[in-house]
Amino acid sequence: MAGRRERENSANYPVASLVKRVLHLFRETLDERLRPYGLTAAQFHVLARLEHEPGVSGASLARACMVTPQTTQVLLRGVEANGWIVRSKHPENERILLARLTPAGRRILARSRTVIGDIYDTMLEGLSPGEVRELQGLLSRCATSLESSRPAAQQPR
Repeated sequence: MAGRRERENSANYPVASLVKRVLHLFRETLDERLRPYGLTAAQFHVLARLEHEPGVSGASLARACMVTPQTTQVLLRGVEANGWIVRSKHPENERILLARLTPAGRRILARSRTVIGDIYDTMLEGLSPGEVRELQGLLSRCATSLESSRPAAQQPR
């Protein structure tokens, strides 16, 4: 039944199916290539967000990484156990733990970015620079259309 539904979706919504397939393959490849570092794609996303926004709360991190707060806590415990982050209590609310990268976290993030760059290059192999710009523009327009059709309360932050 699932196979039939997947074929129907591919036939009825080919662009959405291809986007999903590319995203799935990218994520699967990333997980495979990060495994030797003891890191997952989801953990990488958490570390990258913490580099961009040090001291962010778990709730904000969950929104940024598009996962549930419960999943974020599991991810944070994992990267903390590996010594890639430290968490401290918020100065005004002790129930909130703020996370920051450690030097080891910065090193694993740098190594991981090389892996991601390699996967990205492989994904775009065979496309000219103009085609890459065109693809980026088209996907950007698709994202903008979807974002603008959402109610204001659901708009990305």
